Amino acid sequence: MSQKNIIEAIIPAAGIGKRFGSSDLKQYNLIGHETVLEKIVNFFLSMSEIQKVYISIDPKDNQINSQSFINNSKVIITPGGPTRSHSVNNALSKINVKEVDFIVIHDAVRPWLKVDHFNFLLNELIKDSEVHGIYPLISIADSIRRRSKGQFVSVDRDEFFLVQTPQIFHSLALFESLNLLINLNESITDEAQALEKAGFIVKAVTGDRENSKITFNSDLPKTFSSDIRFGRGIDFHRFKSGNGIVLGSIPIDCNLSIVSHSDGDILLHALADALLGAGGFNDIGYYFPDTDSLNKNINSLRILEKSLALLLERKLKPLNVDFVIVCEEPKILPFVDAIKTALASFLKIHESEIGIKATTTERMGTIGRGNGIAVYAIAALEKMD
Repeated sequence: MSQKNIIEAIIPAAGIGKRFGSSDLKQYNLIGHETVLEKIVNFFLSMSEIQKVYISIDPKDNQINSQSFINNSKVIITPGGPTRSHSVNNALSKINVKEVDFIVIHDAVRPWLKVDHFNFLLNELIKDSEVHGIYPLISIADSIRRRSKGQFVSVDRDEFFLVQTPQIFHSLALFESLNLLINLNESITDEAQALEKAGFIVKAVTGDRENSKITFNSDLPKTFSSDIRFGRGIDFHRFKSGNGIVLGSIPIDCNLSIVSHSDGDILLHALADALLGAGGFNDIGYYFPDTDSLNKNINSLRILEKSLALLLERKLKPLNVDFVIVCEEPKILPFVDAIKTALASFLKIHESEIGIKATTTERMGTIGRGNGIAVYAIAALEKMD
């Protein structure tokens, strides 16, 4: 993915959700500790590729002011319009489309977007120079019928697909298409239709079934899974003079190195023990004993891979992880984002599900004297469907 691409996102959130069956706006219902809207807005805010996030809301919507992102400088609130096209176009009017390469349009009530899926969609658009937009779709699993003259007539479900978001477009093509449709007073249900009607080329690609949309109240998860497991991992290592350490697979340049039988990635060791503990397994010393010469200088990613493979056998997957790193030197903060990105890729979770803090012992004890480092980890697992 090229660093030169400027990408901004629009989230139309002005709908009242008549089919939801509640007087509450569905985007403000809670999923865990976040509202539906917070969950997807925070997803985009966590992505370095996204420069701004525009949210089109009903002008009478006061609940937006209670959202955790409301004071984020990357978030722009715009008024919604009478139709989806008007709402998106109102947001688009705040964007200098000549300076932005791509616009992402995503439903406010589709909160389960994954990083891998987003990157797949973006790369599909970038690599095809003849295409002006991309949209995901999925096949229909149930039998379907069409209403005709009071009767329900069978149709071939293989000829029909469900269209999802995010949809990603070249900014100028989207701008021209929406303005054309608004001037013609034509309505659409998604922006890919607008580009098609304006004569631009849009490409359909495979969607993600887990990236579902909340339409009815029953689409919301009612409770957390009752099968959530927690585990803790703790690891300590001594320092010696050297030319750097590794934390979470990220090299950190310093005049220290870690005394260890393996490559010394203490963060991955603590993580592996937390995962194994949550899954009811033995610790990493059981699977990778330091008495085995085959484990000398082993890459700690192999330890993590083994831990994840064991979890998979019991149909468990990481839900979130949290770390406290204790040392006097080196300074950890400059590397936190890189570590989070690496861990998110390894664990197949979002960066917002990873916490990393660093502290010192205020010069107390052997760690306070700079002789070593400690990492405390906690991991939550959930049962796979």
